Amino acid sequence: MRLIRWKNILVIALTMMAMRLLVIFPVFRVYGIEVMFPDWGFYLLMLATMLIAAGGYVINDYFDVHIDSVNRSKDVVVGVAIPRRKAIAMHLWLSIFGLACGIAATVATHRFWYVFIFIGAFAALWIYSRDLKKSAFWGNLLIAMLSGIVPMLVGSTEYFAVADSISSWDISHIRAVKMAMQVVIFFSVFAFIYTLVREIIKDCEDVEGDRANGVRSIPVKIGLKKTNYIVSALAIVSIALVLFFWYGYLSKSRFFAYEMLPAVYLYALVALPTLVVAVASLFGTAKRKYSVLSGFVKAIMVLGVAFSIVFCYIIIGNGTI
Repeated sequence: MRLIRWKNILVIALTMMAMRLLVIFPVFRVYGIEVMFPDWGFYLLMLATMLIAAGGYVINDYFDVHIDSVNRSKDVVVGVAIPRRKAIAMHLWLSIFGLACGIAATVATHRFWYVFIFIGAFAALWIYSRDLKKSAFWGNLLIAMLSGIVPMLVGSTEYFAVADSISSWDISHIRAVKMAMQVVIFFSVFAFIYTLVREIIKDCEDVEGDRANGVRSIPVKIGLKKTNYIVSALAIVSIALVLFFWYGYLSKSRFFAYEMLPAVYLYALVALPTLVVAVASLFGTAKRKYSVLSGFVKAIMVLGVAFSIVFCYIIIGNGTI
């Protein structure tokens, strides 16, 4: 369970369920639209994503044994609790079952090209673990992009389900799909940028092992102090994203125009903690600091996904159109 990062896998599952049950369903319900993507297709989609991600964590630890033995020797699993041969077999089985679930899910989407998303994710995680992780920035960018894809997988399948179920679009279909997809896109961008921030912070935490093993991460290449400025700048951009989502979009919707709860939630539980990260990242280069910041950003990401509960409450609470 430690090897596959079960907590992270759980967050992936909860994120996908939140997008469907707390964002898309409520919006469609208010506009009187029945979601046509079948439940079995969604659960196969979710299982495929979870299995491929789990396989990615295993292969990452497989290639990172020497680095992790320096950075976090007490947490090393591959080669200690699990032999390397069994780890690579676990990666292959998780990935094979994940790809099988992904192929089965494409039957529900009626779009075969979805298969290439899962094949691409599998290949990308292998390349990242073997090679790309050793380069500055590109590995961080890839992981952030894969995180951002997760909400969009749910949104796109529901969009295509609606598109396939109607012969012509009316104003209700347009408004419902537009609102649902715009909110899902926000969550995707949110996942992307906060994952990018966290990945760079983790590189700062692991700089000692990375330097010893020839990994050319951003902190190794430009130093911890300059990387601190990058983390702080990205955190500020993240705050701007959250504020834009509220002031530029949600607050202008008739559902949220007179609601204070969403604003209070986004300010108190997302924007303000991110400001703390932006400021705290500027001072010090201790490993302990980066470890705390990494956990703090992860908590903010969970709180960001949990905003979907507030979103659902407001949408349903304001009744029908």
